[in-house]
Amino acid sequence: MNIKVRRYHNGDAKEICEIIKKDVLKENIKDYEQEKINELIESHNPSFIEKRCEWTHTYVLTHNEKIVGVGMIGPYWGSMRESSFFTIFIDPDYKGQGLGRKIIETLSSDEYYLRAERIEIPASITAVEFYKHMGWTFKRTDEIFGNIVDNEGIYRMEKYPQKENSLNIYNMRPYIDNEYHHYKDFIYQVKKEAYQKYVTKCFGKWDEEEQQKYFADFINKESKNTWIIQLDGVDIGFYNGKILENGDYEIGNICIIKKYQRKGIGTQVLMDLVKIHRDKDIYLQYFKQNPVGKLYERLGFIRIGESKHYYQMKKNKDML
Repeated sequence: MNIKVRRYHNGDAKEICEIIKKDVLKENIKDYEQEKINELIESHNPSFIEKRCEWTHTYVLTHNEKIVGVGMIGPYWGSMRESSFFTIFIDPDYKGQGLGRKIIETLSSDEYYLRAERIEIPASITAVEFYKHMGWTFKRTDEIFGNIVDNEGIYRMEKYPQKENSLNIYNMRPYIDNEYHHYKDFIYQVKKEAYQKYVTKCFGKWDEEEQQKYFADFINKESKNTWIIQLDGVDIGFYNGKILENGDYEIGNICIIKKYQRKGIGTQVLMDLVKIHRDKDIYLQYFKQNPVGKLYERLGFIRIGESKHYYQMKKNKDML
């Protein structure tokens, strides 16, 4: 296929908007609610594209003069040493033919890329694995951990052109259960694998029917506070936690499937959550038979209570 690359021309904005709309309705709809998709389409109008093109270098991919892909690169908040990618979309009819890689390689040859010590990209949930395979890693700061998608449903990823950076780190994606993702069954099986032996010890047996009812209630209440833990695009566990009415934070479950246990992933998730919420008192509880209590103690949790089957622990917020 004869795909050509050229810089943005005045008058391209409307066609670019159609590519964006087509792409998100075909691909991103798998990972985002319709409301979010509608907001993105509405915000990425021709006026928005034209204004963004004023301060970025914008490239389009064409096939027989028809625009089939777009990508932009510009300074990161006006920095002379950092740059950022923006607005990378491919016509779904042309997916699977290397156009995503082609637009990334084009942006990587631009002067904004070549001069930069660091490049950042706001990656959709749908695209994060593609960028990981292209050598991008998750941005980590004191306040926001890139391995956790932000409130806009975006991952912050980065690359250092002057350095080799092959760090491989887990990521979380929000729980969703639709025609593309059946995470409800996955979470139940992970939860069962993690807790069946403790439930059996405490209550004498694992009652499948009763546990299914309990889980249905759990996922209905906690679906907005539940995340799928992934490694290299593979679902390896789940996590749930929430901010309480008084502003404190409660850690619910951190469960990793057996194949990926003893690799430090669950511990890293816990450490990251403790750091993210260090300005809050953090609470959790666990089965008394579970040896994880020693890990909690090492991270600063203290035992504050117990019931017949559980210990309750708390970590006081850091004094700033």
